[in-house]
Amino acid sequence: MRIWASKLDTEVCTRLAAEGIEILPIDDDLGKVERYVLSERTAVERRTSSSFLDGISDKTLFAGAIDLGERFEIAILVVEGDYSSTSYRAFHPQAIRGALSSMLLIYGLSVVVTPNADESAALIAMMARQEQGGVPDISLVPKRKAADLADLQRRVVEMLPGCGLTVARNLLQHLGSIEQIVRASKEELCEVRGVGPQTASRIGQVLHAEYDAIDTERGLEDAVAAAPELLFGREVDLVARQHTIQISSQERDVIDLVFFDRDARELVLVELKRGALEAAHEAQLDRYLAHAHQSSLLRDFLERGAQMRGVLATATPCDFQPSGASRISACVVDREPVIQVLRQLRHDRNQ
Repeated sequence: MRIWASKLDTEVCTRLAAEGIEILPIDDDLGKVERYVLSERTAVERRTSSSFLDGISDKTLFAGAIDLGERFEIAILVVEGDYSSTSYRAFHPQAIRGALSSMLLIYGLSVVVTPNADESAALIAMMARQEQGGVPDISLVPKRKAADLADLQRRVVEMLPGCGLTVARNLLQHLGSIEQIVRASKEELCEVRGVGPQTASRIGQVLHAEYDAIDTERGLEDAVAAAPELLFGREVDLVARQHTIQISSQERDVIDLVFFDRDARELVLVELKRGALEAAHEAQLDRYLAHAHQSSLLRDFLERGAQMRGVLATATPCDFQPSGASRISACVVDREPVIQVLRQLRHDRNQ
């Protein structure tokens, strides 16, 4: 993942780089403006409380807002720190409120307030990941509150192939319930007005085909925990799942899977991702390796002479390669074997 920045020596850039994000310079001469470009359509301008108030005084806040809004479809202003502090009593509260209001209503910027540089960097990194990789697990189907039970039943049936409002009503009136639609044969479906053989076949496929997908990291974790051979060429022991390392009273790391390779006497920390692997994931796993000794469970292995390495794994094809000096390797797991394991786990649960 990459972020383009107008200033490379800021606290935010330092924190972003520490997460494995590549920081590239912006070619344009933006003067004193601290800007982060996340994509062709999205950019963030960061102002600390002092530079925000200075921008009101020297009008650079408004000039920057015009430039940001003209260049980018999604323009975001991050105001960092407490701009209402007693250190800035020279500013009337109405002047500050007016500036914020104009950013939103006149210049069309989204305004976010953060407490410090750490939170600003974390927010910018999250926006970059979502902008460049997409936001997962959000349904794009518009939803409204059902008027009544019958309305809700119709809406469920409308989601089936070839079923608009009229066909959904016909199916429910003819067969009586969603349960009866699920149980109906192809011939019975074809008796319903508006349902032909092709539509009946597609409805049957949707209702009766086994669900084969890797929807979440948890699903991939379930499969690898049950069948470590998906990752390893030899037998290994599962030590822990979702293992927590308490870094401090406020910080903790959670490792997806920990295995012990008896033959190699290696403790293997596994981080699983649903999407393509990237440098930020390597930095995350490298952090886990660096703090592993703070776990009493893992420290016991290390004190008995075990070596330690990390594995990044995904079922999404990608060509990511960890840095050469890293103790981390990357693995793309074949989707079909993972799906077969998930199917077997599901069958075992349902027996």
